[in-house]
Amino acid sequence: MTDPLDEPLEHRRAHRRRTGGWMLAVGLVALFVSTFAVPEALVHLARASAEGAALGARGAATTAVGAVTLLGGGALAVLGFNWRRSAGEAPHPEDLLDDEQFGDDPLRPFDPDRFRGPGHRDPDARD
Repeated sequence: MTDPLDEPLEHRRAHRRRTGGWMLAVGLVALFVSTFAVPEALVHLARASAEGAALGARGAATTAVGAVTLLGGGALAVLGFNWRRSAGEAPHPEDLLDDEQFGDDPLRPFDPDRFRGPGHRDPDARD
């Protein structure tokens, strides 16, 4: 088995994006399942507490499935989204050449007066 640090950087980024994508997809599916399991679990829990009886097998199963899918799906969705976002693409070589030639500053400085129409005066100007 090869050491992951021996792989080129772009391969590691692609692997991280794929892994994050799968985590996000599984998390979203689990959250979708929880939209059906959690309300049913709440109904079973309310009936069991109102009647003072023990929770049935279906109630216990839907409570467990609802809790696991809600908490686990939410955690997987957040982690997967952050993994994908943190493994952004490498800067394009043309962008690096532009940065070398022109620096990191904007090529044209921002001028807010450019957007003022005719007849509009500067709100910061004093009379």
